[in-house]
Amino acid sequence: MKFGYYVRTVHTYPEIRDLTIRAEEFGFESAHVNDHLIGFDEKQEKKESYLEALMLMSSLAIETKKIKLGHIVLCNSFRNPAYLAKMVSTLDHISNGRALLWLGAGWYEEEYKAYGYPFPNGKQRVDELEESLAIYKKLFTEDSTNFEGNFWKLENNRNYPKPIQKPHPQIVLGTTGKRMTEIACREADGINLPYVKKDDLPKTIKNIHKHLEKFNRTHEEFEISYFGGIDLVSSQEEIDNLVTAIIDRAKEDAKPSREEVLKNQFIGYPEDIKEKIKEYEDLGINKMVIAIRKSDTLGINKMVIAIRKSDTIEDPLKMFYDKVM
Repeated sequence: MKFGYYVRTVHTYPEIRDLTIRAEEFGFESAHVNDHLIGFDEKQEKKESYLEALMLMSSLAIETKKIKLGHIVLCNSFRNPAYLAKMVSTLDHISNGRALLWLGAGWYEEEYKAYGYPFPNGKQRVDELEESLAIYKKLFTEDSTNFEGNFWKLENNRNYPKPIQKPHPQIVLGTTGKRMTEIACREADGINLPYVKKDDLPKTIKNIHKHLEKFNRTHEEFEISYFGGIDLVSSQEEIDNLVTAIIDRAKEDAKPSREEVLKNQFIGYPEDIKEKIKEYEDLGINKMVIAIRKSDTLGINKMVIAIRKSDTIEDPLKMFYDKVM
């Protein structure tokens, strides 16, 4: 199992930098931040710190030596795809071949409004992503590109220097959607699954394998990564409190049982987490992206994997490294 590390659990640049350096020292394969511009509070009143995702990774490229640098995931709507290809090519050179291109079609309407972007329907956002993938790959590999699609037209584009990585940095789509999954299996190097229940995982991975076979691709050339929720604890009381909190925060018509929570979420002692990760690996997951969050963030964003700090665990990142990795 490979591990990535979600480093936007802290907010200032020095904090993110130090966290990324620690993740590199502990042997994590990659560091990730989300590509959001504002926070997720419903009233949009909090002044949450959100450093721009690509500028942040360019800075981290200077501060690190080995860890790969990417996102979870870049919003395809925020940047012209030809310009993004230039940015990722530049990041690959700054980092000496460590850039990742993990993408999504976008979903958070409030930040589209806040920054003046049009918010097309879901079909069009996926259409735009599909067309963007063709542009990214052309600009990474072709000497000169002419392209005319439904959304973008390029005339004699010359993207130099090309990325260091050949044929291009790893392209991964973040999705559990039906159409996006098919596009990923046809066009990308991998798929990132944001919070999928264990009960649903066999069917999800079987569907991915089916699509890969349809497009004459092998499982070995396609990375399936997982983005979920982990709670590293040191007592049964903490387990009980976490499970109760998850049930309490669920909608009245969709409250899970205690058994369902324990089965489908990563909650437990280090040895329990290690065993469950092995189960996911056996099901076909190649990589997990993790982060440290304190327990008071429980339930705010299920799209983030979280090893929440126990009061009796002084350094949960080190414990994860020592006892789980």
